[in-house]
Amino acid sequence: MTWLMPAALLLMSCSETRDRPELPVVFSDIEQPILDEHCVVCHSGAEPAAGYRVVDYFETIRCVPDGQPATLPSDSTAPILAVLQRPDHAGLLTEQETQALTAWVTDGAFPANRSTHPGKWNDPRSEDWHGLYLRETEWKPIVDPERGDACGLCHAGSPAPVEEVTVYPPGATDCTDCHDLPGGVMACGTCHGDGLRAFPPRDQCYFPGPPFGGLHATHTEPSANMPQPLGCQACHFGEDYSMIQGTHGNDQVNVTFQPAWGPDASYDSATLRCATTCHARGGTTPEVAWDEELELDCQSCHQNPPAGHSTIACNRCHRGINPEGTRLTAEAPHINGRVDAFP
Repeated sequence: MTWLMPAALLLMSCSETRDRPELPVVFSDIEQPILDEHCVVCHSGAEPAAGYRVVDYFETIRCVPDGQPATLPSDSTAPILAVLQRPDHAGLLTEQETQALTAWVTDGAFPANRSTHPGKWNDPRSEDWHGLYLRETEWKPIVDPERGDACGLCHAGSPAPVEEVTVYPPGATDCTDCHDLPGGVMACGTCHGDGLRAFPPRDQCYFPGPPFGGLHATHTEPSANMPQPLGCQACHFGEDYSMIQGTHGNDQVNVTFQPAWGPDASYDSATLRCATTCHARGGTTPEVAWDEELELDCQSCHQNPPAGHSTIACNRCHRGINPEGTRLTAEAPHINGRVDAFP
């Protein structure tokens, strides 16, 4: 029977009571009797009314279309309460239901009364949010199964499951219930993107602030100048980004250019300027800044035609050029660190 002892100790640690007062109304109190009963019929699915869903806690505290969080501020002006004053919502809830929903919002819109974690462990806007805890602990609870606070002790779906644990405590959510993108918790958008978009900025609803993502989109999304976008390794070379290790997750922005950009490729973190073979090809803009939006054309990086080239149309020697020889097409092998010529 000794094999039962670790499991018993595990359940005790996963249900350890914290010194936190009981909350009068939490999400589980309003979810089924109010939201499921009256709201989810319109506010769910691929095209929810007003672009707002109430299918779970995370969606319910999300922003409405004007960018304001549905449950903030914690008073009657919060959109989820203010909408009840509109004619098309009048009488939707009973007085008792309205009081319960109001109490939930004004008390801080807490998810649950479980005392294992701090009160708003699931709210990205809260100082209790588990993402902040992971950052403070250098992400170790999700990568080191030997730790006493390893997520895998209580939760399925952890990137580093605890080998001995096969049964999880009742009510302990599977990590992939929320982190449901390919890659689960380790999906790139979890930490520095938004959904399937792997690069900054983050979701401005949950992470308000200057939406600075630099020129990530310019480099990673197809455009006329770069039909085939770059991957992360182009500028953050040498790391295995499937797991947090090395310089990945060190709270720093580490720029290391892939070898194809040339031995003299450089990035100045103070000025945010880079000089690489991508841009410095004899054109009008040999250096660019990461925070500077520019309208680049064929003359910006290299002359058109480049110095020393024949003046014949580009498509005579290079594929991926339109019939007129004036514009790149989707299959152009452009900005790849090579000179691709096709007779």
